[in-house]
Amino acid sequence: MFNKKTEVILLVYGKGGHAAQMKRFLSNKTEAEQNCQYVTLSNADLDFPCIVDSYFCIDARDKFYWYKNFFISIAYIFLAIVQMVRICFKYRVVGMISTGPGLAVVPSLICRMLFKKVIFFEDWCRFSTPSIAGRMMYLIANKFFIQQESLRKFYPDGIYMGRL
Repeated sequence: MFNKKTEVILLVYGKGGHAAQMKRFLSNKTEAEQNCQYVTLSNADLDFPCIVDSYFCIDARDKFYWYKNFFISIAYIFLAIVQMVRICFKYRVVGMISTGPGLAVVPSLICRMLFKKVIFFEDWCRFSTPSIAGRMMYLIANKFFIQQESLRKFYPDGIYMGRL
């Protein structure tokens, strides 16, 4: 009568180093995590057997052309909400894990409104300054991990775990 939705964990990451960190995260799963299924929301592709579905989303901002950011941000917010609605209708999202970019902000806000856990890993290339996404996600995430001890002064409650 009722179609039972598949339980998944949402993975949100961007291109380049963010995708590399997520790849390391998926490669280092414990035995208990082997049966977890994941759905990705990203602008990059990862090919793992545990990923059951992938959704595309644009970057939240343009790093090189600040005058485009207003329009890109509006498009990002709209697309991220649409994709999150699609994901939530198709799957039962139990939590979200992100490795960095601003792409994670809107999905994490939606997950928190739905009382889902949000885990965020600040980018491993950050040594002396926090990222824009990191500053926002520090306030949103249930668990916030830093990969450089020097970021402790910006994120006093962040959990140091070393590099992924």
